[in-house]
Amino acid sequence: MAGYQRFVAYVYEYRKGKKDGSSGYVRVEARDRKCRVEVHLRCVGLEPGSRCRVYGFVRQEGLMDGILIGSCVTGRERIECALETDTGNIGGMGKSLQELGGLLLISDAGGFWGTEWDDQPIRPENFREWKKKETEPRKAAEKTGTEYREAAEKTGTEPWKETEKTGTEYQKAAEKKGREREEKEEENQKDGTLPEVQENQKESDRIMTVEEIQEDVLKTSETGNSYQAPGPHPPEPPRPEPSRPLPGIPCDDPFNDGYFTDCRKIRPSDCSALCRKNGCFCSNRFVMYGYQNFGHLLLCRNPRGQYILGVPGGYSQQERFMANMFGFPYFKECPDIHIPGGKGGYWYCFINI
Repeated sequence: MAGYQRFVAYVYEYRKGKKDGSSGYVRVEARDRKCRVEVHLRCVGLEPGSRCRVYGFVRQEGLMDGILIGSCVTGRERIECALETDTGNIGGMGKSLQELGGLLLISDAGGFWGTEWDDQPIRPENFREWKKKETEPRKAAEKTGTEYREAAEKTGTEPWKETEKTGTEYQKAAEKKGREREEKEEENQKDGTLPEVQENQKESDRIMTVEEIQEDVLKTSETGNSYQAPGPHPPEPPRPEPSRPLPGIPCDDPFNDGYFTDCRKIRPSDCSALCRKNGCFCSNRFVMYGYQNFGHLLLCRNPRGQYILGVPGGYSQQERFMANMFGFPYFKECPDIHIPGGKGGYWYCFINI
């Protein structure tokens, strides 16, 4: 269908500027001139009643300029909303959906969530809100810097400072607002009253589980991505303790670079034999899909002695999203895995043996 695009993107929470666990997903659907953004997040410990702003962002000069799409009010441990904007003029700022690098969600209580689909990392400290006034020529009023500052002081605003706020400053301000809100709620509770949002909170509201999110994504996504940057040598956990003999059939290094050793081809049923904690991979649909298509899984060890479990497949945005969702965030290209018109290799994760 011409002018139609739909994809799903996984959303991660950022704590103290660092990427943390996954919180849910957003679904973006663009049809002709209308772009609809659906947010489905489950956030443990999130209090209801805080405003959450949703931004699309573009990267400029190393910064992430956020375009406000809309806002919503958080529920109890969840953020659910649907927003609409112009596909070719996101938030009225003259940028199209294709120019966005991803989406950011920032709550007044200090929460920061993000998703990117341009394969570049999100750094909260590089965020700044892009105001409409920034699009106007600086000399439109033909004022000098002094005149401009004097005019702003009369109105009590300093727009040049607002546009220079970084993501860190924004978070600090949001945290302060969150603390003030919490103090106000405590006072209300002491007086025997509850905040308005708690009165409106319905008992029937249900938090989506991870399994429900996965099922929903599998049914509706046509394209998608994940947000753990794939790479050949991700950060490695400490060296494990020696273990019992391993299952499977020994094989040569499929990557031909010597990085992984002790490689073995195994089956999904072997996962539970390695360790009870890995038994969940036996029924993992992504694992079964790779095994059914290529007839094996891969067990290897890196230079530090940490074992990895690899699932053969191809690299694409859709495959990347699915792999990450089922626990395989890294990809390493392999010449033995042939994908017509694409890159073949293994999606893998660390496992304990």
